[in-house]
Amino acid sequence: MPAKLITTLLVFLFFSCKNKEKTESMEIVEAAKPPKTIMALFAHPDDETTIGPVLAKYASLSDVHLVVATDGRYGVTDHSGFPAGDSLVAVRKEETKCACEKLGINPPHFLEAKDGLGLNGNHNFYVEVKTLKERIQEKMTELQPDVILTFGPDGDTGHPDHRMVGLLATEILLREGWADTIDLYHFGWTKDQTQKFPEDWGLGHVHPDHLNTTISFSPEEEEKAFSSLRCHKSQFAEPDMVKWIQAERNDTTNVLYFRKFSLDNATLTGF
Repeated sequence: MPAKLITTLLVFLFFSCKNKEKTESMEIVEAAKPPKTIMALFAHPDDETTIGPVLAKYASLSDVHLVVATDGRYGVTDHSGFPAGDSLVAVRKEETKCACEKLGINPPHFLEAKDGLGLNGNHNFYVEVKTLKERIQEKMTELQPDVILTFGPDGDTGHPDHRMVGLLATEILLREGWADTIDLYHFGWTKDQTQKFPEDWGLGHVHPDHLNTTISFSPEEEEKAFSSLRCHKSQFAEPDMVKWIQAERNDTTNVLYFRKFSLDNATLTGF
């Protein structure tokens, strides 16, 4: 056999093996069974709307709990007429209870940190965060979740409360040595998904290569999420909800993405 032909065959075999390895590395792995308990940890009453269809999907598969970190007392909107303070807190609690009922999940858990965590100048940041961290850990101990869903570093809209809640969850798992027993998932948009809405909402996004968990949902589960969204009347005016829902209906891919937090257990002696 001519040397040139031998070389060509070797190159072909080499790249065939490399492509096979790449295909195998990208193999989609389906979960063996749904988690027993899911804890969805978010900053404000209404943040669960971000992943509503996923919560509706797992409502019939797992014991799903929504944990709301702050009380939303400063989330004043022009259309609602509710002033900041205790009256708005009471309204937003009832709206969140309504949302959980529509999604089919457990009644919400309220950790009652002050909205803004002191970054808005109304309270002491360090006191609020210390107390919230303790309450999050207590709730983890109480619920014993297999999976925690929360915001990633982008914080969805970049809101500091969103970022902080995700950071605190990660900190607790690492500090207490629970990261190997509780699976932590950070929600993330792709850039394409952020562009489906009728206006620029300032949403953060993650490169698709770094969103390693894809959760699909049915139109019926999406409709439950829309019903839950409509509970949050103090936060979203009717025209805004209509636009939001229509944008989601126009997107027929029906998937949301997460990044599973994982640790490399290899022991290194350098970078």
